[in-house]
Amino acid sequence: MKYFMDFEATQFEQEIISVGCVDEDGREFYSLVKPHSMRKMTGFITELTGITSAQLRRSPDADEVFSRLYDFIDKSERAQFYCYGNCDGRFISVTLRYVKTFKAQCMLGLIYGSITDISPEISCIFKTNQTVSLYKLADYYGAPEEHNHHALNDAKLLKHVYECSRGEQIEECPFPEYVRVYKNDRIAISPPVQVKNPHVTASLGDEIRSFASYGKAADWIMTELLPKGAQISAGTKSNISNRIVQAVANGNKYHGYTWTAPSKK
Repeated sequence: MKYFMDFEATQFEQEIISVGCVDEDGREFYSLVKPHSMRKMTGFITELTGITSAQLRRSPDADEVFSRLYDFIDKSERAQFYCYGNCDGRFISVTLRYVKTFKAQCMLGLIYGSITDISPEISCIFKTNQTVSLYKLADYYGAPEEHNHHALNDAKLLKHVYECSRGEQIEECPFPEYVRVYKNDRIAISPPVQVKNPHVTASLGDEIRSFASYGKAADWIMTELLPKGAQISAGTKSNISNRIVQAVANGNKYHGYTWTAPSKK
């Protein structure tokens, strides 16, 4: 049985605060998760996900939620877990530190040991070496779910994209912003991309780049601005995202760019 999963997590500790899961038959599981430390909630996460500290204080803890998820999973056959992006494994490992019940430990351990990130496969299908936004893929394949950083909606989007992309053959990447330009055997930075309703913007002279999230901005920095051969660890993206947040808050430059967060109307 295939299970498509998504998690939302606290910004710095990266502890799971919501989990969404949908199996290949369409059965759904969703819950908020009260984190071990409420001090790690930030305004950024609330704005991104709509999840507030007050909601989390009233929510079940990870032991209860993942015990319920254990009961939800069909254990009569092998479970295959799928996610999109490389952050989910880190969220799971952090949360695993705090659970005490056998069921919750089994569930998180099972997911952590067998979850597959399908983003590299999707990038290969779409002929790019960058991770394509799940929301762009969802639009491409006409997914009906909302794009709102809700764990269950994103899990449903992932299922839709996974099923639609099976056997897909793309001659040319349909997303110009993800196409790399090669010149004299060196990778040239792709043209500036404008995002509708951006969450953060980077500017350098006449060049302006906008991103749907701090994470997307961090992805761009890692793929296009970090020196060749730079060491990238599990925490690199989080560290870069945090540096961008600080640059926005303090008006500092980061990687030579001025970072701003457009006001929301």
